[in-house]
Amino acid sequence: LRSFTVMCLQSEVPGSAEVQTMRVYLRVRPFSKEELSDNEDQGCVVIESSQTVTLNAPKGSANMKSSEKGIGVSLHKFAFSQIFGPETTQSELFDLTVKSQTHDFLEGKNALIFSYGVTNAGKTYTIQGTPQDPGILPRVLDATFHYSEGRQYEGMDLKPYLRNDAQYLDPDQVKQERSAKAAIFASVKEVREVFFNFIFYLSFFFFFPKV
Repeated sequence: LRSFTVMCLQSEVPGSAEVQTMRVYLRVRPFSKEELSDNEDQGCVVIESSQTVTLNAPKGSANMKSSEKGIGVSLHKFAFSQIFGPETTQSELFDLTVKSQTHDFLEGKNALIFSYGVTNAGKTYTIQGTPQDPGILPRVLDATFHYSEGRQYEGMDLKPYLRNDAQYLDPDQVKQERSAKAAIFASVKEVREVFFNFIFYLSFFFFFPKV
């Protein structure tokens, strides 16, 4: 049976109660070469439309045998906000599911995204992706950094306080912070110089031993 990933998105949406605040997406991954060689392509997952999918019990399964005896059914239909087939790219999935919600989140609205699926369903690929084909998380981070361009606070009169707060600094405190920052950078520079000198002499000792 082909595996798939269910992704749920919940966002804070103003307006009437009829607005769909939770959207559930289904992504069906393609078969691997090993699965095709094991004849696992039995048509168990049938995408009927962009929102409806039919699951057929695999041949020889307990569910199929029970349905043949008139006990239970071998076919189930499910509806989703949208269904993405094996041909869907990482970029298409992000643009059609998470992109708008990411913007709403950055504008101050609450949002929640999570994926659900069995082992080897494709959750890691969908969320994390690969360096060549990044998933949802890297794309959200990229969108966040692009959103913050030109929005950074250039002043030095704010200092993080505890976990989710900040405190304003008076001019004297700002000077103290600048001095502390300069001292840290100076110490880092000194440590780097000592480290590189050590590496230089170490390599000189190994590559040019005394005769």
